[in-house]
Formats: sequence, structure tokens, C-alpha cells
Amino acid sequence: MKKALIIIGIALGVILVALVAAGFYIVNANLAMEHRGQDIEGSYKEMKEKYPEMIPWLDSMQATGGLKDSTLLREGDTKVHYYYAYAPQPTGKTAVICHGYTDNAIRMFMIARIYNQMYGYNIIVPDMPHAGYSEQNHISMGYYESKIARKLAASAQNIFGNDTTKVEIAVHGISMGAATTLMTVGDDAVDKELNIKCAVADCSYTSCWDEFSQEITNSYGIPPFPLLYVADLACDIKNGWCFHDASPLEAVKNTSLPIFFIHGDNDDFVPTKMVHTLYEAKTKGDKELWVAKSSEHAFSYHDNKDEYIQKTKQFVEKYME
Repeated sequence: MKKALIIIGIALGVILVALVAAGFYIVNANLAMEHRGQDIEGSYKEMKEKYPEMIPWLDSMQATGGLKDSTLLREGDTKVHYYYAYAPQPTGKTAVICHGYTDNAIRMFMIARIYNQMYGYNIIVPDMPHAGYSEQNHISMGYYESKIARKLAASAQNIFGNDTTKVEIAVHGISMGAATTLMTVGDDAVDKELNIKCAVADCSYTSCWDEFSQEITNSYGIPPFPLLYVADLACDIKNGWCFHDASPLEAVKNTSLPIFFIHGDNDDFVPTKMVHTLYEAKTKGDKELWVAKSSEHAFSYHDNKDEYIQKTKQFVEKYME
């Protein structure tokens, strides 16, 4: 009997060690890995091929020095790189534009071009940590990224404002950038302090936990328990946040800021049902929803350029003075 208990104890210990190792592996493989957003040349090449309409604007901005860059410090000492550009005519209207998972600022230049060239806005486009020219650290699925977006919104007044021009902010993000956007604007007091007027969230997930839960089931055919629970604990130990902390759903419950929700109806990476959950959870303030027909994940603009530009402008211009 005693020998059997020892064997069972050893077996359980081995399983526990394996689970912990697997949990840390999941965290590192999904949040601290090499990815396409660290490839600057490749990002430029892909985006110019996919969105050729942005090339004349980008070439002109780079040739004239209109596309500038700078850095700020995330909480701690991680340097975050960002691009910024002034509007064609002096204005306080400014867009903070947030990229998605395994993307970088360059991969949001198609949206930056719309705000700067077509809407006449100042723009700020960051490389979030572990992407682009920013220092490698880890991806936090919007948790730290939203804090960075708030810092950039605060910096906008110093960059674009003066004694006669007060900066007002629209925040726009795609995929994880949409989750970042929603978490950025999830506090009315902060929104008022930073003069954030509205937000556009294109294909956000409801929470990091929800997204990882459906991915671990769809990709590996296993239930979230126990592996995702162990990975969640590993993320807290290693990075200082839990998967439930990155929750756009909780953010939209708390904000009265106007939000334009966008999602493709053929999105199986961030399931389309998530946008309906987010939309219904926002019970305070203005909101609009557009589900782009037949579009896959993060392809609503690619597939419907004119409609995307028109609908987004109609929404943000209602709130930007």
C-alpha cells in the first residue's frame, strides 16, 4: 500500500511539473516569441503590396520628413517607439492608432493614411512592446498596451497642442489593437482628463481568456482546463498580469465614450459573436455596429475600403469638434 502511494505521488508530481512546464511554454510561445511584427522590411513590403493606395502618402511623408518618430517608457524601463505626423493643416484632432497581435506600427499605416491624408488628423502610431522598433519584452494582449496608448494620448497635447489649440483624441485599433483601444477608453474619468472623444474597435475579442480558450480548443482539440489555467498562473508569475486582466468586455461595461464596433462576419480567429457580446455589454453612451459581409479576421478595411472610410469618418466626426 505504501509503495503504491509513493508511486501515485511520484506520478502526480511528474504530471504537475509537466503542466507547469507546459504553462510557461504556452506563455513564451504565444507572448514572447519571434514574429512578423519584428521584421521591418518585410512589413513594409507586405503592406505596400496589400494596400498600394497608401504608397504615395507614405513616400511623400518619408521624403519630406513628415513622418517623425520618438520613444517613451512603458511602466518599468521598456522603451516604446512610435511614429507621429502633423495634419496637413493645423488642428487639434488627433488619432492614436493601435496595431494587432504580431503586427507593428507599419502594419497600421493604411489606417494612419486615412486619418492623416483623408480626414486631416494628426496621428500617433506606436510599435507596442515586442514589436517593430520597440524593445523586446512580451505581448500583453492589450493590458500594458492600453496603458501605453493612454500615455501617448497624454503626450499628444505636448506634441500637437499649443495655447490656442487643444488636442482631442480618437483611438482606433484592429484585432489586439481593438482590444487595446477598448481598454484604453474604459474609464470615463481618464477619457475626460485625456480629452478622448471616441473610439473605433475593429474585430476585438471579449477578453484574452476567451480568445485563448477558443484557440486552445480549436487549434489543439483540448479543453481549457487544466492547461490554460496553469498558463494563466505562469503569465501572472512571469509578466505580472492574468489573462482575465486583459478584458475589453469589462472595459466597455464601464465607459460612456462613443464606440464604433466593426467586425467581419466570416471571422473565425476572433469569432464574430464576440462583437455582439461587446456591443450589448455597452449600456452607457453612444455606440454603433457594422458587421462587414464575408470579411475574415482584420479584413474589413481590405475588403470594403470605401465603405470603411465613409462609415468611420461619419462616426468620428460626430464627436471630434
